Amino acid sequence: MNNKGYWWLFFVSVIISFFITFLLIAAIWFIANKKQIEFDLLLSEISTFWLVNASCIFICLYFIILHNTHKIYELIQKNPLYNNKIDNKTGINPLKSIINNLKFYNSKVEDELFKLNKLEKYRREYIGNVSHELKTPVFNIQGYISTLLEGGIDDKKISINFLEKADKNVDRMISIIDDLQTISLLETGELKLDFETFEINELIIEVIENENDNAGKNNIFIDFKKTNEIFVTADRNRIKQVLSNLILNSIKYGKQEGGKTILRIYELENYIKIEISDNGIGIDNKHLGRIFERFYRVDNSRSREKGGSGLGLSIVKHIIEAHRQKIEVISTPGSGTIFSFSLSKALE
Repeated sequence: MNNKGYWWLFFVSVIISFFITFLLIAAIWFIANKKQIEFDLLLSEISTFWLVNASCIFICLYFIILHNTHKIYELIQKNPLYNNKIDNKTGINPLKSIINNLKFYNSKVEDELFKLNKLEKYRREYIGNVSHELKTPVFNIQGYISTLLEGGIDDKKISINFLEKADKNVDRMISIIDDLQTISLLETGELKLDFETFEINELIIEVIENENDNAGKNNIFIDFKKTNEIFVTADRNRIKQVLSNLILNSIKYGKQEGGKTILRIYELENYIKIEISDNGIGIDNKHLGRIFERFYRVDNSRSREKGGSGLGLSIVKHIIEAHRQKIEVISTPGSGTIFSFSLSKALE
């Protein structure tokens, strides 16, 4: 509490003292007139006693309140949440400052409790999802190995088939672990982006060539119309990862017959917009708000059948946000889905 605060309380106490004294004198004068007693005599006998007692009581209360107020204020100032801007707004009234600071702390505590509850719920879901995703390939591998140990290894055809399946599940586990590491580094900011200038058409064509085999196996045609040269500034490898994940996603959930994945580039003043659309199964509105969450799957059975870690879209979102850009999704069930994201154009 500053000196102004003390003077403010002192001033208030003096005013109250004068007010109490005035009330007592008025009461004595009224009694003297009523009883027809000499005013000076009654005043000397009664007022002296009560005034002295009232003053002593008020002074004692004043210092008790002042002392405790000062202690409370000191505790508030030591609190990590202490906000001196609140004191500046309340002027020289320390009691009002204490009340306002306590209200401020209460709102902060409520916010922190809400965040902690949300984080705890997220932690439980996250641990459950990770264990479930890893448990599936582990149990599969265990089943294949057990079959081989029980005599299946003697049959060359069975042993090769089961070893290939086990190898596929090992790859899935490695994919989950790699994706978990990537998303963890992105969320904590430990993964530094390597910005460079590159031509975006070339990168898209490179990614399409890598995914053409997957598209052919699923009867998906990838359509891309090259534009004029457009140079962007971004982390090339990470944007390649984004494009790969989104194209692979459109292939997995594309139409079984006559499926198509379309890529388009739209040039704006300082940005470009890349759009990846498909004519697949689409996503219901109730799922759209959660598809970028870790391990969230719209259709669990089909998602696991198609493989993947369940972290692809979450990684995509984190990479785009790390570039200080945003990703959007529009979908109509039965008609298809459109993902789009922006990138900064390179400065000329």
